[in-house]
Amino acid sequence: MIKSMTGFGSADYRDEERIVQVELRSVNNRFLKIDLRLPDILQTFEGEIERSIRKRISRGTILVNVNYQSFKQEPEYFLNSNKVKEYYSLLKDIRKEIGSRERISIHSLLLLPGVLQKGRKNQGNVDEIISICGKLIQEALEKMLEMRAIEGRHLGEDIEQRKNSLLSVLEKVESRAPMIVEEYSKRLKDRATSLLEGTDIELSDGHLYREIAIFAERCDVSEEINRLKSHLNQLQEALHSDEPTGRKLDFIVQEMFRETNTMCSKANDSILLKDLVDIKTEIEKIREQAFNIE
Repeated sequence: MIKSMTGFGSADYRDEERIVQVELRSVNNRFLKIDLRLPDILQTFEGEIERSIRKRISRGTILVNVNYQSFKQEPEYFLNSNKVKEYYSLLKDIRKEIGSRERISIHSLLLLPGVLQKGRKNQGNVDEIISICGKLIQEALEKMLEMRAIEGRHLGEDIEQRKNSLLSVLEKVESRAPMIVEEYSKRLKDRATSLLEGTDIELSDGHLYREIAIFAERCDVSEEINRLKSHLNQLQEALHSDEPTGRKLDFIVQEMFRETNTMCSKANDSILLKDLVDIKTEIEKIREQAFNIE
């Protein structure tokens, strides 16, 4: 089953101490790009989040937004008192050794490495938040994938409908193609007879047949029709594949355009050309939908 590259999923958690909210959005992209927006407390969780998404998604830009709010007034920094005492003891000994009378200020102690430390005083609390966040991301991811699958089903139905319409027009092209040579043959004979009427010049059938054969070869589109039918079969198989098929569909549509453009260049008939323009229109609509497929 094909999947769209656009989707949305969200999940949240709330208790007496905190609120955690997770949103996942996905939009079209030729490759896979993951944009994470995490609070500072979850920065170390970034790699794990990205790996969990890459296991489930192959194409698209994925925006992951995690909001964390704590009801507890936890200081951003905390003082490592053991470090302060250690530094003070060392400086006191050095001052005695060198005979210095300079006072040891608190300000100078606070500037020393490891005295003021940022957050994560309670690592158990951080681990709990990471665990909650992991579950919420999986829940939001499932919702987003479900939405991508529903939209993908609609895209597949639309493409299949346009494929059937294209096949119907292609059958008209296939039935019309032989008639072009017949009509040209009749026009050529009538014109030659009209031009040579009243003269002694006789035009042999060999000359006519040679001219008709050249025309028939120049406007023959049977090979292109067969190849276009083959591409439509490949398109049908891709629509029912369990694997991501977006890039494959891009290639198939390009080949369909190529065959149709070749037929347009060979078409020496206004009716045939109109049908080919209708085919190109349907292919263009299929391409627009294929842009959205993972």
